[in-house]
Amino acid sequence: MPDLLPVYEPRPVRPLPEWRIGPVRVKPYHIGARELAPERLASAEVEARRMEGECASEGGSQDLGFAVIHEGVAGTWLLLDWWAHGDILCQRLSFDDGAGFASVDARPLTACVWELPVLMHERDAWIRHMMQGAPSPNGYLADRLSAGTV
Repeated sequence: MPDLLPVYEPRPVRPLPEWRIGPVRVKPYHIGARELAPERLASAEVEARRMEGECASEGGSQDLGFAVIHEGVAGTWLLLDWWAHGDILCQRLSFDDGAGFASVDARPLTACVWELPVLMHERDAWIRHMMQGAPSPNGYLADRLSAGTV
């Protein structure tokens, strides 16, 4: 029997202050109905820092990326994305069901319908600021999806 599909209802999204994961400057976002608890934010950042070596080794594109902390029904997802080789988006996915973040990269998951608008905004921001001749890393970092719903 297939899983029951969730009913779509818009969820709040908001940008968070920039992170530094080794050399990579990251624009984090929060998706969730309630305020992000400081300890959850700190836990997500610690999990992202665990992937610092991988971000540095698969890079070469101005050391820029973004992250999504999505507080879903079953737990909290962390998507850590960074740009490599000029036009490739790399991603590592982790999940916290209350016991702490753990990687789920062995599973063939990418993003859910609530996270995809962030990924699409970041794709468009990358093109606008990094693929128009004279790259502007600061322009990319300043180009954030506005707080609202997804």
